[in-house]
Amino acid sequence: MGTSSARRGPTTRLWRAAKGAATRYLSPAAAGQVSAREVVARYLAALEETPGQGEPLAAWRLTRKAGQDLGALAAEVQARGWEAALAARGLGAATPGNPEMLAQGLSELLAGSGGGLEEAVVRTSLALALRPGLRSDAQPDPAPLVGRFLATALFLRLALDLGEPLEAAAGGYGRLREGLEQIRAWIEAQASEPQAPTPAGHWQGLAGWTWVTACLTTLMTRLREGRPGGSP
Repeated sequence: MGTSSARRGPTTRLWRAAKGAATRYLSPAAAGQVSAREVVARYLAALEETPGQGEPLAAWRLTRKAGQDLGALAAEVQARGWEAALAARGLGAATPGNPEMLAQGLSELLAGSGGGLEEAVVRTSLALALRPGLRSDAQPDPAPLVGRFLATALFLRLALDLGEPLEAAAGGYGRLREGLEQIRAWIEAQASEPQAPTPAGHWQGLAGWTWVTACLTTLMTRLREGRPGGSP
């Protein structure tokens, strides 16, 4: 399966440890020996030593840029409503009867149409973050929305990077789904605390980039430290 930052997974010590933890996490023979929190912490440790990535968040540049754009969109919706925000992007009325297509269209606008794995993860994460608001026509709160998007993107990256050992150890779809759900819940729990929003007019500038970067860094720090606050 490879990794979401490089199509062939590294074989460094920390990557081997991350894949080993994923295997033990869902292996019936090692039930309860490894928690979802340990799988996430070992995964993030492995990401930090991925060769050629440079600074720790280099593999998340598109994700952070999409977070900025998502925050700017949400701030515009708060100020003008869904219909005006979508019309400005050539997507027509806010409620044409198909919020799924709207979410997909918006995700492609915000993330672009690149074929890389990070692009695919970002598009899917954006669509998942946008759908609830589009279904209800509710005005989103930019900061929590961006926080949920970042948590979703991190979870999907992990699911891609460690999917092979997780699937092999699970031995069946039901166990795999349950294990992934526990990982997702743990990641989302660490992003659940309210964050101070970036001023609405600054989402697209340096202030927005800095805020999104700090938000992702805080989430990763909590997950690496295994701070309590969610399902283990």
